[in-house]
Amino acid sequence: MPSIEIVSNGANKIGLIQDDFDVAIIEENRLIGHRGLFNNFLKNQSGIMIHIGNPDLKNNKDYGFFAGLIIDWYFEPGGIAIPDMDKEESGANQQFRFKFKMDYQIEIAKIIDIGLNKSPTNDLYFMTDYQFGPENGKIKELKLKDFWVQHDKDGLEWKTLYKIKN
Repeated sequence: MPSIEIVSNGANKIGLIQDDFDVAIIEENRLIGHRGLFNNFLKNQSGIMIHIGNPDLKNNKDYGFFAGLIIDWYFEPGGIAIPDMDKEESGANQQFRFKFKMDYQIEIAKIIDIGLNKSPTNDLYFMTDYQFGPENGKIKELKLKDFWVQHDKDGLEWKTLYKIKN
């Protein structure tokens, strides 16, 4: 299941209110991602992490928390082959890019804007992870406007930490 997480760098509190959003949100002062891909990078950072999840998880955040229902899965066509664990297959390298469904783009943009405004350094990390994404993670720097241009034109990349600045 995919995870989408945002870190407002250096922020002490963001104060998002769940009722203001259709997507589920968890706000934490611990910078530990649910899938853990970028945790080594984050261990020397400070700020607030926002986990973004499916709307049906708004009232049930204690167990699996993931963002599969807010993703436009038809953006990058192709099926997923379930890996054979006996053959030590990972399932990686099957999907590389995604877009958010139109219904959730405004909410994601609002959360990013709030995160940027709460960051004393006016920057944030936007992280994606997905078990069927690329085998290795990467880090990219983008200005906020270029982030949305990439989203709309080519899609965002799975297993990527985007350093975003206004």
